[in-house]
Amino acid sequence: MMHATVAAQEAAGLESLRAFVAENFQEFRPFAYYDKHLDCIRVQIRDCSVAEKPLSRIFTILKPMHAETLEYVGFTVKGVCHLFNRLGIEPSGVIRLAEILDEIVKKFPDRAVRLVKEEIMRNRVMQELSVDFAEAA
Repeated sequence: MMHATVAAQEAAGLESLRAFVAENFQEFRPFAYYDKHLDCIRVQIRDCSVAEKPLSRIFTILKPMHAETLEYVGFTVKGVCHLFNRLGIEPSGVIRLAEILDEIVKKFPDRAVRLVKEEIMRNRVMQELSVDFAEAA
């Protein structure tokens, strides 16, 4: 009898754990968001630990920490308030990531900016991402 009680408690505990995981851990989805505290846009398209590599005064690229490829899995746009002011972009509402990068390329047509833009254009997932400034973290 006692063995059945322990088994029932374990089953209830396992079910509780499953419910917790289902409620709190969702499948990774690529994201782009504005971090108002650090004044940057963060973009990541793959769920992995990353190493940040400064690319320019505007961009930091994200590379997978444990991979031997040169693949980029995201990037950060730094100094967004100042940058948007120079670009004439109002940081409000939802803005497509590709539109933001188009404006950056027009104003700062250097190699680093073109590299990030090329990565975006090659990656369909990144092309479809938007930044919602109303939901700034």
